[in-house]
Amino acid sequence: MLFIHPMWDSEAQRIGKQQCTPTGYTIHVVAERIGFAGLLLLLGLGVFFLWPGVAENFRASYLWLLLAPFSLDLVSDVLMRYSWRLANRKGFHYDYDSREASWYEDGERRSYKFPH
Repeated sequence: MLFIHPMWDSEAQRIGKQQCTPTGYTIHVVAERIGFAGLLLLLGLGVFFLWPGVAENFRASYLWLLLAPFSLDLVSDVLMRYSWRLANRKGFHYDYDSREASWYEDGERRSYKFPH
């Protein structure tokens, strides 16, 4: 995704991933924040580009600044994929119908279902 990653389907999915792999969950949160920072930077650059455009002194060299938000997006995407890879190594599975997250831990199948 570009800058913003899909939200959790439910709290069971979020908490299940957190219990399955705390490191992966932390990386997931960091990736979301980096992606959001990239989006804010892109919007800020839009304003930055608008002002010289109005004043008629826009330089094409300013376009190099667009590398920063898209680089942040790339870093965010790599971190997000890595966080899910860590969860998949433990066999993380989320059942959308029953809203139950499950994974393997110490050779046993663990699960989490958010209490209603």
